[in-house]
Amino acid sequence: MAKRSSQRFVRVALVLPTEYAYARNVMRGIVAATRARNMYASDSADARGLARLPWLFNVFRGIYGHSSKYLSKWFRDWNPDGIICQIYDDRLAKVYRETRKPVVELFERRADSEFPRILPDDVATGEMAAKHFLERGFRHFAFFGASWMVWSREREIGFKREIEREFGARKANAAARDRVPEFTYGSYEAVHGVSPALPAFGASQKERAAAMGAWLASFPRPLAVLAANDLWGSELVQAARERRLHVPGDVAILGVDNEELLCEIAHPPLSSIRIGAEQIGLAAVAMLEQLLVKKKTTRKRTRTDVARIAPIGVITRQSTDVLAVEDPDVAAAIQHIRRHAVEGMSVKQLLDEIPTNRRTLERRFISVLGHTPLDEIRRVRLERAKALLQTDLPIYQVAAKSGFATPEYLATSFLQATGATPTEYRRQFGPRSRFEQLPPILAE
Repeated sequence: MAKRSSQRFVRVALVLPTEYAYARNVMRGIVAATRARNMYASDSADARGLARLPWLFNVFRGIYGHSSKYLSKWFRDWNPDGIICQIYDDRLAKVYRETRKPVVELFERRADSEFPRILPDDVATGEMAAKHFLERGFRHFAFFGASWMVWSREREIGFKREIEREFGARKANAAARDRVPEFTYGSYEAVHGVSPALPAFGASQKERAAAMGAWLASFPRPLAVLAANDLWGSELVQAARERRLHVPGDVAILGVDNEELLCEIAHPPLSSIRIGAEQIGLAAVAMLEQLLVKKKTTRKRTRTDVARIAPIGVITRQSTDVLAVEDPDVAAAIQHIRRHAVEGMSVKQLLDEIPTNRRTLERRFISVLGHTPLDEIRRVRLERAKALLQTDLPIYQVAAKSGFATPEYLATSFLQATGATPTEYRRQFGPRSRFEQLPPILAE
């Protein structure tokens, strides 16, 4: 067992796959949260025990995080007070359980766990992906993932459910004389009965790419594909190219995790959903601190103790930068809105550019996108405001640059659409979010 120095710390073990950008971003959130708390910490514990001590980290990384032998020895040698980790199987879970230390788990290896967990909201991630494609007019969809992995399965659940909900709503809202096109949907496993994460899927990279390409070519086009992570997404981009399928014209591909180098090295660059990794790190610190203060170990936790962190947004790159709209007037209107909505344009100004009347354009918009031109103008403005709120721009400039007449109008519209004020949104997702308060979901 490690010998303690005279300086007193809370010793926290981080067992995370730092080869992935997601884990490194989680660590950024952890560092930011503890940097703030350590400014007010002292080297002597108060009446609550470890509550006021500064935190000291040790990172156990790489392939050794999968080894029960190495982990057990490391825990004995370093003797942490608490652990933040990703646990990949029940064999490793036993190692963590035997430490009898508070553990916060950041990986969904199965639907329940004996450890408290902070997880991405994977269902919401799938829903966000569906909305990204629906906004671009797609009606042919596919999912590439592994159903035996809980996080992948939940991303598909959210993806498919949002597509079904949207097309159901379009049918319900369409005028009797308007025909709402049907959607198509498929997944690799449903067709081939094998997961892309298993060795049986392609004995070689060439066979794997050929299987992926043949699968993509089997769908009607233009096709929108959600890959459960960026690795699979980048492989799909390559497979489409080798099959002579144009990305994004024939096949638009969206990944998850926003592994920036992996996304940018793809040809064309891969769009991806940015997970709230830093917010997960913030929440993990808050949860571990509660466990330490209350002297709780994993043995006293319930199997349902989990907090889910919403995804931040889609980082649009070339692989999904396309409109899949057959109606030329609707396509032209969408392009005009996306160029000029933030300039304060109105529907009347839009109709000056499109050779049709308002009622006809509204009906055709609803048939293609499920909402009106005015709704699309508002959506584009709100998306621009969200992006600008992740910068240091003052709120009045955010309002002006996103097409809102006043900061007050921005605040009202933003609250109605998101349930949060612009200031609250910035506090959670903006540039200083990592240095401010801990997530309210874990408040006492």
